[in-house]
Amino acid sequence: MLGSIIKYVGLPEGESYHHFVGHVGYITQFTPVAPVDGKPRLAVRWFEPFPVHGGHATTLSHFALERFEVLSESR
Repeated sequence: MLGSIIKYVGLPEGESYHHFVGHVGYITQFTPVAPVDGKPRLAVRWFEPFPVHGGHATTLSHFALERFEVLSESR
């Protein structure tokens, strides 16, 4: 899973992070069962940083896997 190319698609309902939808990056860390909610979680490094949270460039984010579409899996 590490190194796989992913696209943020968000949640089908109640998406809070609309500004991330459509952005593409790669997985830098994967946690199969996160202690906080029991879901698979990952860290993603974005190919193109973009301004979020007060205008600061965001290059790395952490989200549940369910918010992503896997575009290309690494081996």
